[in-house]
Order: sequence, then C-alpha cells, then structure tokens
Amino acid sequence: MTKYKAMSYSELAEHAGVNRRTLYRWLQEPGHQRKLHALGVTPKAKALPPAAVKYICKAFEIDIE
Repeated sequence: MTKYKAMSYSELAEHAGVNRRTLYRWLQEPGHQRKLHALGVTPKAKALPPAAVKYICKAFEIDIE
C-alpha cells in the first residue's frame, strides 16, 4: 500500500514523466477541477495535499514509488 505525501506540482510531474505545464493541462478538465477543489486545492496552490496526490495518481495512473 502506497503512502501518499504532500508534494509540489513539479515533483508530481517528474513522477509522471511530463513537465509541469503538461500536468497543469491535464488537470484543467472540468471534472478534475471540481474534484481538486473539493479536496481543498486552490488554483494558486504550490503544494498538493496527500489526498489530491492520491487522486491525481489514480486518475492518471502515476506510480510514485
């Protein structure tokens, strides 16, 4: 079982193998924006809370091991 920790968009993008701007584009879809907002992520957030990291990893099949 993976323990998710808070991380920046850049760190998460590195795990996904894309650059930060690409990750931002993926997350611009309305369904993702609503879910992230419900998880407490603001548009200007520098770090993503563990719940948001877990959601993004599952939605885009990102392995952070």
